Amino acid sequence: MPNSFPRKEIYVYTTEKPLDEKSVFAMNDKDLVIPDYLEDYSKKKWESDNKGWTSSVIPSALEVELVDNSMTIHCGLTEYKYLLGMVKLADEKKRSDDNGVIHGLSIETIPIFSDDTIILERRNSSSTQHGVGFYDFPTASQNAEMYLKKAETKYPGLVKSMFDMSGFPRFHILKSFEQIKPESLETSIKYIGFSRGFEVSLDSQFNSYIFLPLESGEVMTDNKAENRLVYRRSRLLDVLDSINRETALRDINGIRPVPCLQTGGFSIIDDCLGNILSFIYHTDNSNYSDAITILKESGYTINEVKPKGNLVKLDDLV
Repeated sequence: MPNSFPRKEIYVYTTEKPLDEKSVFAMNDKDLVIPDYLEDYSKKKWESDNKGWTSSVIPSALEVELVDNSMTIHCGLTEYKYLLGMVKLADEKKRSDDNGVIHGLSIETIPIFSDDTIILERRNSSSTQHGVGFYDFPTASQNAEMYLKKAETKYPGLVKSMFDMSGFPRFHILKSFEQIKPESLETSIKYIGFSRGFEVSLDSQFNSYIFLPLESGEVMTDNKAENRLVYRRSRLLDVLDSINRETALRDINGIRPVPCLQTGGFSIIDDCLGNILSFIYHTDNSNYSDAITILKESGYTINEVKPKGNLVKLDDLV
């Protein structure tokens, strides 16, 4: 049903080739207009549900320009409470809204460890009210004003602004894996596209990956590890094939995923599924069509985004 929410539909744009982080830019050059009804609703919900939380200023992507092996993300500014309010209102109405969409400027970087593993993390209510119980890569996070001071205090000079597409993903990695040192992140981050999903996310996400010079076991040493799964990169198709199953694929430590309350089975954030598709396209292309087929057989509609000229308007991904 068009506009129903939640629904298993994903839009994914995959670059022709991985883009070096130095070729990806974000800028504040657009105006974002939030409808009065969403503004009022979001303020009331924030006051009732999120006392003590920080509603940070965040960029919100509106258009993506793709020219000469580069990507420029054109953004406006808003606050996080309006993004969360958009999701809560859609959940109440059981339909997504084409007006006043807040995409945020979220970056998810897939860390590939030196033992050729990846790590998924189960989202929990202590840190978010968005996608609780779903798995994604721990690095997924919004670029936000509230992180700038924290980043400058702990890692001086790392993050230049809310629109920094090199410094912010590194900060997201460092706060996700405290065992990693900044000098381990000298390898280039490769951007591979963006995605938008309607099973849980509603906002958009910019997707990337990085190879790290340490093994996954070196970062599975704190209390965050209890919510994490470690898989061989070569098993990504099997991971996708486990989605929505109560008995899902065990990780390399014998741990089985915890079923999600919303779906009743192992579930991965929709935007993250888009990231995995683009990652497979670039690093294991012979399995790309199989990955698409697996998700379609699990009930997902996969829309592969084609730019109009050199531009994608994110509000058109509906």
